[in-house]
Amino acid sequence: MDSISSLADGVMQGFPPSLQTRITPQNWHEPAFLRWSLMNRSLQVPTVSIWRGDGPVSVLPEAPQALDTLPVPGLDGTPAPLQDVLATLDVDAFLIMHRGRIVYERYLHGMRPQTLHGTASVSKSFMAMLAGILQGQGVLDFQQEAQYYVPEMRGTAMGDATLQQLLDMQAGIQRPVLAGRANVMGQQDGGVYEILGLLPLQEGTPADFYEFVLRKPRAGSHGKQFYYDNGTIEAVAWAVRRATGRTIAELYSELLFAPVGVQRDAYLTVDRLGAEFTAGGLTMTLRDMARFGEMLRHGGHWNGRQIVPEAFVADTRRNGDRALFAASPRHSVMPTGSYRNCFFNMHDDMSGFTASGRYGQRIYVSPQAELVVAQFSSAGGAPPPHPFDGPTVVLQHALATHFAG
Repeated sequence: MDSISSLADGVMQGFPPSLQTRITPQNWHEPAFLRWSLMNRSLQVPTVSIWRGDGPVSVLPEAPQALDTLPVPGLDGTPAPLQDVLATLDVDAFLIMHRGRIVYERYLHGMRPQTLHGTASVSKSFMAMLAGILQGQGVLDFQQEAQYYVPEMRGTAMGDATLQQLLDMQAGIQRPVLAGRANVMGQQDGGVYEILGLLPLQEGTPADFYEFVLRKPRAGSHGKQFYYDNGTIEAVAWAVRRATGRTIAELYSELLFAPVGVQRDAYLTVDRLGAEFTAGGLTMTLRDMARFGEMLRHGGHWNGRQIVPEAFVADTRRNGDRALFAASPRHSVMPTGSYRNCFFNMHDDMSGFTASGRYGQRIYVSPQAELVVAQFSSAGGAPPPHPFDGPTVVLQHALATHFAG
């Protein structure tokens, strides 16, 4: 066992943990510590619980298949056993559902079915689903500008962007330069790690998500670029709080998690004012992610009710500006892709669409193959697009092709 793997196995072990194995704001993103951090984020920063409700857990039937040795494309495209490819991609847990049944489920590196794991930017897709529900209820109008709901945003970079433009990452904004960061972190999150306390708060960095939204720099016009950024979703979350007078955690519980029949309470990381990090702070179990994938595969209908409006799900999985996407760095990972309502659409023969998060978090849905894949990973390294992103897309398509055959 190499030194990194050995250290990862011993992270935060002992009473008290030894100095060299303790998680700190300086090391949590390093390979030896990242996996523990993603499984134990509530021990690092403040969080708020998302109550699962008091109803029954929705059933996930099982029909296991022997898929460990199924040949699938590896990093270089060469066929390799599925279990080997998952190890190469630093996968922590992996679940495949076909026609509503769990056919494959694996937990690695200390993960268990009940383990809560960070979803990173898969969180954005949950925020979009909540917004879609509120749109269906007439609470939100996606053609309204954000400043209509939040007057404080008037005159700021995102204030005159519509909610639809924000959900599609088409705001005319840019990220501020953050000096003194490790190269591996980059500018991708735009400062949210500092807000949460995962990185030291630097002078001039926003102290909470409201400041984060208000201080986002403008760059060009809205609707003219696909620019992936956490700020757009935090702006939508602010509008939702104002339109409803409620917290995101409360709305998630009532409108999403309880109706879906999840097994465990989830949680969201929060800033100093209690505002949830909706762009990347959701933590939950793998099976509960799969339940949401199944709901989407059924057009928003699950557990005996229409949870997310069918029209919203159809719009999400079929639309998105492919020309704007083609001009972005993400195009190299998904050459035929687009982005709509915080989901990536493949526009391929499997009708695949996916919720995607940093470090390898995924919910992949293929209506054509009647397939859902849920994945947790701890693939550290460069900000997106990550070297594993392309191979993961290829793996998803290969699994869909297998089950559609």
